[in-house]
Amino acid sequence: MTETTKINPESSLIPAHRNFLGELLVFWLCRRGLWKSFQAVRFRATQPLPAPPGQLNHPVIFYANHNTWWDGYLAHVVTRQVYGLEGYLMMDLRQMRRFRFFSWAGVFSVDRENGREALRSLDYIAGELQGGPGRSLWIFPQGEIQPQERRPLGFQSGLARLIRRTGPCYVYPVAVRHEFFTEPQPEFLISVGEARYFSGDERVDPRKLTAELEAVLSLELDRLRADVNALRLADFVTIIKGRNSAGPFLGQIIGRSRRLAKSRGVSPVRE
Repeated sequence: MTETTKINPESSLIPAHRNFLGELLVFWLCRRGLWKSFQAVRFRATQPLPAPPGQLNHPVIFYANHNTWWDGYLAHVVTRQVYGLEGYLMMDLRQMRRFRFFSWAGVFSVDRENGREALRSLDYIAGELQGGPGRSLWIFPQGEIQPQERRPLGFQSGLARLIRRTGPCYVYPVAVRHEFFTEPQPEFLISVGEARYFSGDERVDPRKLTAELEAVLSLELDRLRADVNALRLADFVTIIKGRNSAGPFLGQIIGRSRRLAKSRGVSPVRE
């Protein structure tokens, strides 16, 4: 937390308490959880960051659809592993009280049931993002988990209000889907669209900007869905390859049973 960031002592806000060893632990937990539960996590980006993290003088805000419990894990892995940024993530206050150790990796709370407290969280993270180069935030404007095909996305206005508070920043839409292909476990596909730069001098109308940002993410989600349906996946890079699925293992068992049956003169069962 930066020296310039002040928190009202009466606020319910749980701030981030970055800790090098704690962040390594959280990163390991996130990667391991995804490795155990998914066949793969694939990633693509329309464009690179405007500058290397250490030279990135304006913060980056990634805003994504929220369709699974795993989205926070994905956010942390992409921010740290792919981009190498100092990442922050907003978590519901009730969940944050249960999992306070996530604050070691830049997670902080927001009380969406209290408008004043929600604004305090926005002021807090705006100050953190301005506190040094290479800082970023991952935010889910839907506010809660929704089915991945839900349209309209139903954005809340927090993202637009945050942009107005933050000043100069780069804002990226992030489309996330989970799909089953040829293995028992699903895969995650993450597609980062083009950045929009805000200079901080714009007159931001929260309602209008919220609608614009929602429309941009909807288009990115539609593009991702179309590419998945057409199996146009060549531009994706696998950033996590899951542990061996049951598919090859079952194939070995079937092969062995057939060889054993043949050696005993028994007709194997046909698939």
